[in-house]
Amino acid sequence: MLLSFSHCSHKERSAEDPEALYSEAEELFKDEKYLQAIDKYRDIKNRFPYHSRATDSELRIGDAYYAQEAYIEAESAYEIFKELHPTHSRSDYVQYRIALAYYNEIPDNSARDLSTANRAIDAFATFLDRYPNSEYAEKAREYSRESKKRLGEHEHYVAQFYYYRKHYLSASYRYAALLKDFGNLGYDEEALFRLGDCYFKIRMFANAKSTLGQLLEKYPDTSFKGATQSILEEINKKG
Repeated sequence: MLLSFSHCSHKERSAEDPEALYSEAEELFKDEKYLQAIDKYRDIKNRFPYHSRATDSELRIGDAYYAQEAYIEAESAYEIFKELHPTHSRSDYVQYRIALAYYNEIPDNSARDLSTANRAIDAFATFLDRYPNSEYAEKAREYSRESKKRLGEHEHYVAQFYYYRKHYLSASYRYAALLKDFGNLGYDEEALFRLGDCYFKIRMFANAKSTLGQLLEKYPDTSFKGATQSILEEINKKG
């Protein structure tokens, strides 16, 4: 009976101790029992709103959602935390995680809607603007570049779609946008050739000559060299 009473007393004390509850929540998190951990963090936040562990719990709710790959919920939790604690010592981490949540929502298929890539780029830009010296800055730049590359893949996909269906005017707009907005991401050489070819096909010969000239200047050993020279010869014949 004494052991039972002692055990009950310990549980009662634990239930009123935010530090003990937070330790329990952390154990649940460590064991990947994320939903149970979230419930425990929320309990701490609601019952002890002025305790430091309430603030810690608010942040860990976002971490728990992120850990279980519920990125929309994670982003929302981090945004709420940022709004409630704009000067928190881990504000850089929070903004970084918001950007990462968007990044992880980018679909693998470049044919699908990539609006989350734009959100990720904006969120990483906000992070780098506010916290350029953060420990997460280097990774943020890498993820931002990868987000832009994924958008470039989409632009390239659409350009190819029009090009191979012989909608050369529409394709020219897309290849021009690919060069302007997504330069130095691996698409420049092909985009210059396709754009020059599109201009040639729609009889914009001056534009074609200028674009293909840029291709040969920038990539003198381009794999499109033979086709480029053939087009330029045709343009010269037309005067």
